[in-house]
Amino acid sequence: MDKQVFLDFIIRFNLRQCKQNKPTLIYAVFCFDRKQYKISTGLKIYPSQWNREKQIATISNGQTQLDNRNNAIINRRLIAILTKVEEKKGYLCENVDSISNIFQEIKFVINPNSRNMVRQVKQVATTILSQMIEKYIEPKSQSLYIHSISSFKKFLKEKGFEDNLASLDVDLLTTYQEYLCEKRLQFKTIHNYEGAIITLIYKANKDRDIKANINLTGYERIQDMRSKEQRKSKQVPLTEAQLLSIYHLTNLSQEDEEARDLFLCQSLLGQRISDMPKIFKGEYIVSSLGSGDEVISFNVQKTGEEAVLYLFPIAMEIILKYRNKGLKFYNILSDDEKIIKRAENKLNQSIKRICRKANLDSDINYTEQIGKKIVSKKTKLYKLIHTHIARHTFITLMCKFGVPKDNVIIATAHTDEKMINDVYLHETVDDKGKRLVESIRNIKGSVLFQLKSTPNPIQEKSESSANSNFNYEAMKADILAKKELEETTEKQANNIQTLKQMLAIEKHEEEAQNSRLREMEKAFKAGIDYDTFLEIQAEQNEIAGLADEADQIDIFDNHQKP
Repeated sequence: MDKQVFLDFIIRFNLRQCKQNKPTLIYAVFCFDRKQYKISTGLKIYPSQWNREKQIATISNGQTQLDNRNNAIINRRLIAILTKVEEKKGYLCENVDSISNIFQEIKFVINPNSRNMVRQVKQVATTILSQMIEKYIEPKSQSLYIHSISSFKKFLKEKGFEDNLASLDVDLLTTYQEYLCEKRLQFKTIHNYEGAIITLIYKANKDRDIKANINLTGYERIQDMRSKEQRKSKQVPLTEAQLLSIYHLTNLSQEDEEARDLFLCQSLLGQRISDMPKIFKGEYIVSSLGSGDEVISFNVQKTGEEAVLYLFPIAMEIILKYRNKGLKFYNILSDDEKIIKRAENKLNQSIKRICRKANLDSDINYTEQIGKKIVSKKTKLYKLIHTHIARHTFITLMCKFGVPKDNVIIATAHTDEKMINDVYLHETVDDKGKRLVESIRNIKGSVLFQLKSTPNPIQEKSESSANSNFNYEAMKADILAKKELEETTEKQANNIQTLKQMLAIEKHEEEAQNSRLREMEKAFKAGIDYDTFLEIQAEQNEIAGLADEADQIDIFDNHQKP
């Protein structure tokens, strides 16, 4: 296309028959490149109820409820058509090659169910995929799919492939993947592009009008060859000290102060930027706990899951600061997705500028996958900071401060800990080492698995041995020492038992001696000698059947008699 093109046309709606008093079709009419295009909307109306000047169906008390209902449907549909046409203009501005097919593009927006429309574009692959975006993809996600089709269309043109369904198969998609790798795109970009095309193909296969019947069996998507830690290396969470340095920044412009406050609030609450409007607008439920504390709850935008948050003092301070006056420089509170996206891009640039002012300029080494190659890179920390780093920061700090992961996901609205472990939680070697050592410190009763700082229950090692590296001889010495200790302990136990027995005998002898002295005292009081007393005692014991006690008395026969 060698001439200038301006997509400044407007859509007007005309009636097919204006004079007959029966429902007639409404047509959309527009002019482009000196040609007039007329497309049926599929909607009907009584001519007398159409306001040509205002381009709407009339609704009044003079009409029946059925007429008002039908006309309300017409007005809603016409407004939707006008909105989608403007969106399609934006798409065509970014995909200039599609302007040559403008009639089909606009016609599908106005009446996607038209049978003629299906027949006209049935063989054009990228046009069909574009239709699937309009028909099945939510508006907030359409941008990625539009860019993916634009990339695919560029590939077809550069490589000389025909843009039709007959050529759309596994081999073509594999060639497209190789093309993206040759362009040295990042893994995530390639993964998103091919994923979008595959999704749209599946939609076209299931669509009852298109029935593309494209077989993708055997297609292998690009794989991320980085380790889990390498994948997370570019998402660098901030420390509490770094957050405080941002919080205490002075001499900021009003714009930078607003950006600083938004980022800090995100970091304290762990929410995506898309959920911050609910918090700042107060669109949440406040719950008072038995402890006197309060939490807020709401359903997050991305998944619809419930998030329960505690508003830390600084976060509450920031929210109240903007509750009445609103945000002046970053309109993330808008209902328009495009405005929010532009505000977020602007906010990310401001956050980098603020972090640089806070001296967050240390060198960061990270790993990326370019195509199918692993590449090591280095940059300054502040260049890697953006709104979503706040979520990484919140999760990492909570876990570091000992908050269990199953409690952290209450605030982040994850359904399990997988995303925290795989994506959000960042642990350094020191963090992992500390957790390992603390766990080892709790091991009890082992000789082999002990920390060097733990007192050895067997023996104190020499200073040189303590400072030497672990080896087989040291382990052997420990085992022998343990065996020696066990033998020594057994001998000591035997000695203690023998001592106890000796003490028992001495005690028994002492009691017997005391008993003999008492008997001698009795004999003295009775006026008889000790031998006569023993004889009398023996006779009494025998009579009483206590001969064993007499044997006990015989113990003292060798003792000197008085």
